[in-house]
Amino acid sequence: MSDLPSWAVYFAVSAIILAGIRIGVRWRVPRSFVVWCVLGFGWALLRADGLLGGAWPAQDMHRDVVLTGVVAGVPERNNRSTRFEFAVDSAELDGRRVEHPPGYVRLSWFGPRPLLHPGERWRLTVRLKPPHGYMNPGGFDYEEWLFSRGIRATGYVRTSHAAIRLGEVAGAKVWVDRTRQWLNRRLHAALGDDDNAGVIAALVLGLRGDIPEQRWDILLQTGTNHLIAISGLHIGLIAGLIFALMRRIWGAVPALVLRVSAPQGAAAVALLAAAGYALLAGFSIPTQRAMVMLLVVMGGVLLKRRVRPFQSLALALLAVLIFDPFAVHNAGFWLSFAAVGFILYAVVGRRHVASPFAWREWGRVQWALAVGLLPLSIALFQRAAPVAPLANLLAVPWIAMLVLPLALIGTLGLAVWPSAASSLLHLSAWLLGFMWPALEWLSGLPGAHWRLGLGAFWVLPSALLGAIVVLAPRAWPARWVGWILIAPLLLPARAAPEPGAWRLTALDVGQGLALTVQTADHVLVYDAGPRYGPRFDAGEAIVGPFLRAQGITRIDRLVVSHADMDHRGGVASLRAAFLVSETTGPQGPNACRAGQSWRWDGVVFTFLSPDDTTGGKRNDRSCVLRISGAGGSALLLSDVEKNGEQSLLAHAPGQLAADVALVPHHGSRTSSSMELVAAISPRIALVSSGFGNRYGFPDPNVLQRYRAVGADIYDTADLGAISVDFPAMAARNVHVVSYRLSHASFWHYISIPDMVTRQAVMKYRVMD
Repeated sequence: MSDLPSWAVYFAVSAIILAGIRIGVRWRVPRSFVVWCVLGFGWALLRADGLLGGAWPAQDMHRDVVLTGVVAGVPERNNRSTRFEFAVDSAELDGRRVEHPPGYVRLSWFGPRPLLHPGERWRLTVRLKPPHGYMNPGGFDYEEWLFSRGIRATGYVRTSHAAIRLGEVAGAKVWVDRTRQWLNRRLHAALGDDDNAGVIAALVLGLRGDIPEQRWDILLQTGTNHLIAISGLHIGLIAGLIFALMRRIWGAVPALVLRVSAPQGAAAVALLAAAGYALLAGFSIPTQRAMVMLLVVMGGVLLKRRVRPFQSLALALLAVLIFDPFAVHNAGFWLSFAAVGFILYAVVGRRHVASPFAWREWGRVQWALAVGLLPLSIALFQRAAPVAPLANLLAVPWIAMLVLPLALIGTLGLAVWPSAASSLLHLSAWLLGFMWPALEWLSGLPGAHWRLGLGAFWVLPSALLGAIVVLAPRAWPARWVGWILIAPLLLPARAAPEPGAWRLTALDVGQGLALTVQTADHVLVYDAGPRYGPRFDAGEAIVGPFLRAQGITRIDRLVVSHADMDHRGGVASLRAAFLVSETTGPQGPNACRAGQSWRWDGVVFTFLSPDDTTGGKRNDRSCVLRISGAGGSALLLSDVEKNGEQSLLAHAPGQLAADVALVPHHGSRTSSSMELVAAISPRIALVSSGFGNRYGFPDPNVLQRYRAVGADIYDTADLGAISVDFPAMAARNVHVVSYRLSHASFWHYISIPDMVTRQAVMKYRVMD
C-alpha cells in the first residue's frame, strides 16, 4: 500500500497554520475556509488510517482461512453464485487466530449454497486476497471502490459442507436489510418473469442486480439511468406528496391545528416518510444528500425560518462528508451534488414567465442537467447522450408521477394485502413497459449515444467553466464563448507517437491478454482479453476505455491470436464500439501466415507463425507477430507452447531476436524453452497474468530463464498496464512506464517483486 502522511507531520503543519491565523497572517482566502480544510484533512486522515489496517497479506491468498462473522447488507444472488459482504469477527489460519483480520470482506459463494439473509452469523472456510483490481488508463478503479466501502479483502467460500450457521444478530440496520430482501423476493414473485421486474425493484428498493442487460443498456444510451439510482427526485416526490396530503388532513382536524400548525405537522410527517423510504433504498449517497437537504428545508418550516437553496446544498455537502469523507470516491457523489447545483444555478433567482403546465421551467431543468453533467459523464463514464434532455422530458414525469408511486405502494402493500399489491405492481410494470418503446426508439437515433475519452487534464475544468457560462442568465454577455470552452471535451485528443516512433502497451486484463500498438497514424490491437459471463468482458471494460482515453476512435487492425476465450473474449465488444478496418486470426479469409508483412509510419509488422507446417495444439498455431522500428523491436508470442517454439526456431531463427518479448502463455512452464529465450535474448520480458491466479503463472523457472539472458521482467499483475515507448531514432532510449506505479494512491495495492525501488521501474531505460 502507499503511505499516508504521518500524524506528526499533520499536527506540525496544522499548528503552524493555526498559529499563523492566531497572529493575524493574511490569507488570500477566508480564514474560516483554511480552518475547515485543516479539520477536514484531519478527519479524512483519521478515517483513512482506520480503513487501511487489516488488508489481507498476499502471501496467504492461496491458503484456507476460517472466518467467523455476520452477513452485512443484502446479498446478491444469481444462478451461478451469491455475492455478499461479510463483517469479520475473527479469523483462523492453520488453526491459529489471526491477530489483525480484515474487518470487512466481499465474498462469492458458488455452486450449491443456502439462501443467505442479512444479520446471519456464519463460520466459513474461504480463500482471501488483498483488495486488488485492474489498473489501466481510462478504466474503472475497483480498488478505490473497495476502499470507499471499507472492504479490505475479497475472496470466495471454499467448501459449502464446512459452512456452519451460528445464528443471527439483531439491530436496526439488520431489520432494514432483512425487510428489503423480503420485499425484493415478494416483488419478484408477484411480477414473475416480467422484464421490468428488475427495474421496479431498483426504483423502489435500490437493488439493481436483477436489471436485464438490454434494459440497462437502453437506460445508459438515453441518459435516463439516473432514474434507477434512488435520488433527490424520488425522495422529494415522496416528501412532497406526503406533505400536501398531510397538510390537508391536519388542517381539517381542529384539535391538531390548535397544538401544531398544519405546515409544521405536515413537514414532520413528510420527513418521517422520506426517511423511511431512504432507509428502504439502502441510504445511498444521493439519498443522504436528498435527506439532508430535505431536513434543512422542512426544518425551516418547523422552525418558521426561510433557508436559501444554496445554503441547504452546502449543509448537505458538509453533512455527507462528515458522515463519510470518502464519499468523494463515489461517482454518485459528484453527479448528485453537481445535478442539484446546476439546477439551482439555472433556476433560482431567474424571472420566468408563468406557464399553465410549467413546461418551460421543466425544459430549463432538463437543459441544465444535460449541459452541466455532460463533462462529468464523459470524465466518469466516457459516455454522453445527446438525446438525454428529450428522453428525460418524457421519462421523468412518467416514472415519477405514475410508475414510482404505484410501485412503492404495491411493494409496501405486499405485507398487508398481497393480491391488491400484486395488481398495483403489475400496473406499474405495464406503465413502464408502455413507455419503453419510446426510449428504445430514442436510443436507436443516429448520434443518440457517444463514447468519448476525456483527453488532457485541462479539458474537464474548461468544460465545467463552459457549462457555467452557457447556463448563465440571458443578460450575461457572449454566452456563446461557453461552447468554445466545452468543445475540446467532444474532440478526441490523441497523443500519438511521432513518425517512426511507436508505443506498445500490455493492458492489465487479469488472466488473459490484450495489447495495443500505436504508431503515428495507425492502431493495432493484439487480442482483446477475457470474457466473464454476460455482464463483463475486457473489450468493453478495459480495452475500449483505454483506446478512448488515448483519443482513438478507429482500429486499423485487430489481431485475434487464437480462439481461447481469455484472448478473444472482448472482440465482439470492440467491433461494436469501434470502426475496425481489418480483423486477422489464425483461420479464415484474413488468416495470419508466416511471411506476411506491412509497414505503418516507418514501423514494420511481420507474422512469423503459423505456417503450413505448424501443427500441434491450438496454442501452437497462434499468430506470432514481430514489430520493429529504428528505435527497437518486440516479439508477441501469444500462447505458443513448445511445439510452436520448435517451429519458430526451425523456420525463422534469424527473426526472433527482439528488445522486448511477450512471455508466451502467461509464463506457463509449457512455454519459454531455454532455446527460444536464448534466441530472442530480450532486454525486457512482459508477462500478462492475473493477480494470484490459480495456475501459478508465471512459473519461477520460466522467469529464471529470462533473467539468465539479462532480461528484466514486468508483470501486469503487479504493475498494471505497462507501456513501452520506442523512439524514432536508435540513439535514443526506450521508456517503460507502469500505470499502477505512475498513478498510485494510498488505497492502491503496491507489490513489486524483484524490483529494488519504485523509481527504478518508473525511469527504466534499456537502450543506449
